[in-house]
Amino acid sequence: MENSILLMAHNILRWAVLLFGLYTITKSARGLMNKQDYTPNHNMAATLFVASVHLQILLGILLYVGREWAANLPKIGEIMGNTTLRFWTVEHAAGMILAAVIIQIGRTKSKKATETAKKHKTALIFFTIGLLIILAMIPWPFRAEVGRSLWP
Repeated sequence: MENSILLMAHNILRWAVLLFGLYTITKSARGLMNKQDYTPNHNMAATLFVASVHLQILLGILLYVGREWAANLPKIGEIMGNTTLRFWTVEHAAGMILAAVIIQIGRTKSKKATETAKKHKTALIFFTIGLLIILAMIPWPFRAEVGRSLWP
């Protein structure tokens, strides 16, 4: 598959991840504060967030391999000395994978919880931490040297 198509899909999906993340976190916070039941709507929101994150990671891995950043790992000394290469080869990839793992752990723990408040609280904590890491690792336009456009 063409790298530019993958990159465009990856850039567009970023917005779905952010929107689903904010929506899910808001639903969890409201559920916890208002002592709401954990409904199928809460479950669907969490599922959409996790699914969008997983798809985003898959596209990111395809880009990582397709753009041959993975082939640069033997040159790690050079990479670590270059801000742009370090961001794309190490920081962005590791940060996003860490966020996905935290989000998945939160999803699994919240599904296994038996108390409604525990479900909301677990989802709120893990999803918020994961989303904050994602926000920190996005190449926002204001980031020197690694910034990208908000839209493809």
